[in-house]
Formats: sequence, structure tokens, C-alpha cells
Amino acid sequence: MSVLENRLSLTLPMVHLRKVKGSIVVTQKALSRLEDRIQNARASIMLAEKRQFKRILLIDDAVGSGATINETSLKIKSRGIGEVVIGYAITGSYKGFEVIQEV
Repeated sequence: MSVLENRLSLTLPMVHLRKVKGSIVVTQKALSRLEDRIQNARASIMLAEKRQFKRILLIDDAVGSGATINETSLKIKSRGIGEVVIGYAITGSYKGFEVIQEV
């Protein structure tokens, strides 16, 4: 994200997310079941944002199942941070998952 910020000279406000890492770090790509990916994303992505926006562009480095973008979008919308969330992934990896396409 810092490369995009610096190269594009972005001046738009940013919503900062934090991935909480427990004693055992589990990456999304290590999980083969969609339910596990959803639960992992739900438990590990944290938002501390107080501002409200009409539209948010949510950028992810890679999408496999769509669980991270979907769960993060749900958190943003349910907390009233953003009315519309548009997910964008730099790259994709299809490993037999039906990608979640909308919240």
C-alpha cells in the first residue's frame, strides 16, 4: 500500500486496517476451506476508523476466495464507516473457490 501511496501521490483520506496476529499466524492462502478463510478474516481484520465516507475503495494485494475483502467490507458497512465499498485486488489466484462477488 505504501508503494501505491508514494507512486500515485494519493491525497485522498485513507482508512487504515490492522491485521491482528495471534500466537499462531494463519495466512489466508494456507486455508483450504472457504468457511475457515471467512472466520480467519473476520477475526483478524481490525478497524479503528471513526470517520464516515460515502464510498470506499478497498484494495487488496491478492484475492483467492474473496473472504478478506468481503469480511472487511461487511465491517466497514456495519459500523457506518462507508455506505458503498468497492473491492479491488491487484492479482487473483483461483484454487477451486467460488469467489464471493458482492456483500
